[in-house]
Amino acid sequence: MVYFPIAKLTYLIVRQISKPITKFIKRKAASNEIFRTYVVCPPAQSLGQPKFVPPLNNAMAIETGSNILGELTILTIGISLIILEFTRQARNDMKKHDQHRAQRKNMENEIDILKDRINRQINEMKNLKVKLTELGVSLEIENVPKKC
Repeated sequence: MVYFPIAKLTYLIVRQISKPITKFIKRKAASNEIFRTYVVCPPAQSLGQPKFVPPLNNAMAIETGSNILGELTILTIGISLIILEFTRQARNDMKKHDQHRAQRKNMENEIDILKDRINRQINEMKNLKVKLTELGVSLEIENVPKKC
């Protein structure tokens, strides 16, 4: 339920950020003929208007084109931020997985070392039992574990 107000606030912030960008594009289009002719006006003139409506005048084309380019700029920035966040999260997840793999490998190595140690101790106990038997000492060790 908290996400809706946050999304609404984010939308308002983006709208406020797009206004200065739109104003900058308008000023640039008013002073630069090439920018106006090839960048700002074509999107506004090709909005799919019906055939019987005349093209926009120069001021309206600048206004509409500036708005479109401003919104496009904000959209591009937003998409870029989302992509960057996803890649950052993926890198963090990969680091966590690598750390878990390394920890697991270390634990497996420690388990192998402990198994070897237990097997050596079992062998030593068997050898001691044989030596004690040779010396004639009776030993009641019945449950000597088998090797791991």
